[in-house]
Amino acid sequence: MITKNTILLLCFMASSFYANSQSLDSLLHKAYSQNPALKALQFEYEAALQKGPQVSQLPDPLVGLGVPILRPETRLGGQVLSISASQMFPWFGTLRAKEDKVVPMAKSKYERIAATRLNIDYQIKTAYYNLYLLNGTQSLIKKNIRIFESLENVALAKVESGKSIASDVLTVRIKVEELNQQIRILEEEKQIHSAMINAAINSPSYERIHVTISDLQLAELAYDLNQLKQKIESGHPLIHQLDWNIEVADKELAINAQTSKPSLGVGLDYSLVKGRTDAMPISNGRDILIPKVMVSIPIYRKKYAAKREEERLKQQAYAMQKEQLTNTMMNQIQGFKSDYESAMLMYNLAEKQIEITTSAYDILLGYYSSYGQRFDELMKQRSDINKYERAMLKAVVQTHISTFKIERLTDY
Repeated sequence: MITKNTILLLCFMASSFYANSQSLDSLLHKAYSQNPALKALQFEYEAALQKGPQVSQLPDPLVGLGVPILRPETRLGGQVLSISASQMFPWFGTLRAKEDKVVPMAKSKYERIAATRLNIDYQIKTAYYNLYLLNGTQSLIKKNIRIFESLENVALAKVESGKSIASDVLTVRIKVEELNQQIRILEEEKQIHSAMINAAINSPSYERIHVTISDLQLAELAYDLNQLKQKIESGHPLIHQLDWNIEVADKELAINAQTSKPSLGVGLDYSLVKGRTDAMPISNGRDILIPKVMVSIPIYRKKYAAKREEERLKQQAYAMQKEQLTNTMMNQIQGFKSDYESAMLMYNLAEKQIEITTSAYDILLGYYSSYGQRFDELMKQRSDINKYERAMLKAVVQTHISTFKIERLTDY
């Protein structure tokens, strides 16, 4: 009888330790520093922060130069050159309101970095554990091959003693070749998951990833639906992004209120006057200097009312998006919890099946060793044991992948 601990040892000592093996944490940290998508989003965030100096400055002053084609004459002489300069000033607080909008806009982009990191975490973790599953499956198949080779020796002995027929030996050899072919197929499948990890860490797709997990146990899942919902509502990056968008709309409302007020301006006109030669009035040739004060009056008010309504509608839309996103995530979490429970049931069932089938296998092996009969049943029982061991291993990995899916929505 194979004990539970022995079964676990056979199932989970799946990965060999390579000199160039990579831990999961090291791959995650490499992705954080090298992933192109994360780098692009970081540059977008930094670029968004540069909007502050662009919107917090006064409008450029206006300077004009005029040379009259038909020179106007004044009592003190003719005007030969005109220079004007003016500077407009937005209503008090307008520039500060525009600058205040930059931070929430940039923060909205920053939350995309956090959301992308969650996706990269999930991508690497699932690929890494699938590699472990493939390694473990290969180890179980190799163990099964060794057992079938032992059965082949038993079958040869029975054939030589005349208690069995040669087809039993051929049946074992066909089965061994089939299992060797499965190992080769699984080896090719590893490249798919290695390529997924390499894409995340920005490494060549052909590089092999060697896992370092040696004895994987069932994942533990702490599941409190209300607590998970509160965590999503208060901390998920996509929810935060919508919160920042609502704040951007608030800032737009403040800017709209400021821009709907008059703008003030000051200016100065200067005219160069050439003195008269036909007379000599007092202050002959004196230049002209005219200070100016200007006001831009926002008379047309419909655009400000429309802008105000636009931003309020945006806020309502973002609030509805938050609610919909939260509901979607909660539904997904409940589905992932069902996947976890299904994996646990699969594990428990496979464990019982191994125990019962192993007992039957031991009885049949003893019977065949004595009488050389019921070989097909013996082969089937051995294949079933391997199938159940692989199901246990898959169930263990599935419990972890289910938790990764939940962490993708709640671990930040």
